[in-house]
Amino acid sequence: KTNIDFNVFDTPKGWWFEHLIGDYYGLRICPFGRVAIFALIFVSYGNTNEITFEGTGKADINGYTFNDNSSYKLYKSNGHWKSSTGDFGLHTCLGTVTNSKEGKSGFDVYCKNISQKEDYFIMKIYRDSEYQESGAGRAIIVEASKNYSNLIGAECSHAVTYLKSSDYFSMQKCKF
Repeated sequence: KTNIDFNVFDTPKGWWFEHLIGDYYGLRICPFGRVAIFALIFVSYGNTNEITFEGTGKADINGYTFNDNSSYKLYKSNGHWKSSTGDFGLHTCLGTVTNSKEGKSGFDVYCKNISQKEDYFIMKIYRDSEYQESGAGRAIIVEASKNYSNLIGAECSHAVTYLKSSDYFSMQKCKF
């Protein structure tokens, strides 16, 4: 029973409905119903500050390997991307891949992702020796157009798998 009831039809009968809706005067939702609704809202809101990008492309890596087994190479790639929000587009990447004579590796690449609406964001992808062989690393969004400005500073985990033909699949999961 409530003091105001906007329902067009009668309240359904039965234990489940009576328990979920409640029967206190002026109170339409019992404590169990409130917890269920709160949990649903919390779970729905929990992933709103997260976005995933998936990409495919072809990489070209050229440079020098020195007598001491250190190397300095330029990385260039282009391909396609899509996001968990439904955006998609093209990307180009430029950067360096280095190996020191002590065996330390570096990967510093900037990728410009341009959406189907001509908006863009630039992501810096980096990893050190610890993750060089696994294809895992980190990324951060360093610049963006107005429609992606909420992503600036977002930190991401990065994973990439290369095929023998230098084609690749990548994924970044970002929290902002």
